Amino acid sequence: EHFECNNTSLALARQRCEGALASCFSLTDEKTRKLHAQFSRQWCQVLDCGIRQERLREHHADMMPVIVLLLMVVLVGFLVFSVMVCCVDYSDDVFQFLVDSHLASTESVKNLVKARDKTRASIGMDRARHI
Repeated sequence: EHFECNNTSLALARQRCEGALASCFSLTDEKTRKLHAQFSRQWCQVLDCGIRQERLREHHADMMPVIVLLLMVVLVGFLVFSVMVCCVDYSDDVFQFLVDSHLASTESVKNLVKARDKTRASIGMDRARHI
């Protein structure tokens, strides 16, 4: 819901706020003067339509980067997961592509296949059992 801001009624509320602070926190004592100033900035001086509008704009501007960041994290996670699934399911094809494109030597691919088979055997995942 959107409510219209009325500077006149907020000015009256700001005067009441400042009056309440002045009656509770005297300006003559240094400790209460500091509290008066802090509470005035925090509660009374924000009773202004322009300040409220600016805070609302800041709030919406702050939320957008968080959403974009979350979407990027989800996208990167999905891509990493997809690549992992592809490499696990089609590792022989990936190894062959590496050899065909001369990105890896035949010897290094043989070592990768041995390491893969050893890992599968150690965790009890034989390819023959799953076919």
